[in-house]
Amino acid sequence: MKTKFIIAIIFSVVLTSCKNQTEQTADEDSGFIEISQAQFESENMVIGEPEFYPFADKVYFTGTIIPSVGGRAQISLPLPGIIEKIRCKPTQMIRKGTALFEISGNWFIDLQRDFSESSAILSKLKSDYLRAKELYDENIGTQKDFSAAESNYYAENARYKGLKTKLESMNLDVAMIEKGEFYSTYTIKSPINGYVSNIHVSAGQYIDPQQSIAEIIDNNSLQLKLSVFEKDIHKIKMGQNVTFYLNGNKAEHYIGTINALGKAIMPDTKSIECYAKIENIKNVNLVSNQFVEGEIYTAVDSVLSVPESAIIELENVSYVLMYEKTEDSIYYFKQTIVNTGRKADKYIELTTDLPSEKLLVSGTYNIVID
Repeated sequence: MKTKFIIAIIFSVVLTSCKNQTEQTADEDSGFIEISQAQFESENMVIGEPEFYPFADKVYFTGTIIPSVGGRAQISLPLPGIIEKIRCKPTQMIRKGTALFEISGNWFIDLQRDFSESSAILSKLKSDYLRAKELYDENIGTQKDFSAAESNYYAENARYKGLKTKLESMNLDVAMIEKGEFYSTYTIKSPINGYVSNIHVSAGQYIDPQQSIAEIIDNNSLQLKLSVFEKDIHKIKMGQNVTFYLNGNKAEHYIGTINALGKAIMPDTKSIECYAKIENIKNVNLVSNQFVEGEIYTAVDSVLSVPESAIIELENVSYVLMYEKTEDSIYYFKQTIVNTGRKADKYIELTTDLPSEKLLVSGTYNIVID
């Protein structure tokens, strides 16, 4: 009696074990992998077909975000002076013509004095010239006197116009200065729209004309400066699309278009510098001199491919399950080796001809093959 009880227990354990195994089976004679209707539905399996999907050949690059030629302004003084007042601050957004600095100094006063004196001298020399010309035309004055008066007048007129141009470039009222009413300071204004990226001076500091006192950058002019290795230069063409990202964050990428190609290889890096226009620049938050990485799409073609979820990897060999038939609520699949190529957006290129059109494209993760 005890022996029968033990046998019953063993039989029960074996039966339970068999029920707990997956419903996936393999028919040794046919070589099919069999999947029940219940497993097919519980694993959300999907039967589909290979499809043509666009794949792109890419060239990797590194680069930086920089302003265009007209999108950066180095602010300096037209003549030596002292910073009387600073009317801007770093990161401040400003418009073209905004006052940035108030400047004073002896050079500025001397320039106004020289202009006022030149105006008075020119008025006298003009009268002398017109009188000498009148006498010469009437054969009363000599050629020598006329030439001297003409030369003096034209020389002073050139000096007057040069001084006037300098003062007008500083947005000063030259008519007031001609009367001897001098300005104590003048204003340096922004030549472009943008933000103040740097201020290099402090109030009361003496500045020479060659010194940069501030920098203005127009964020709307930012572009991508990228470096391409010499071996890939022949692949790069105008109008190609670019994808790039910042700080290694590939989840957030930006789009651009190649719009300028370098004409010389940099000897230290063996690369060529190219430029790309950044799309929707007003809607992205970029900063000048940021380091970027990305890819240039050099060619796009549509090739036969399947979702990554259709591929089963086993010991460095890729397989797919080709659909054969359905009988008595059992799906039959054939294990098939395939060769794969490029990957893009969760699709894998197939470089192998398949024996049929339908295969399991989703739900393969729990399937075990030999």
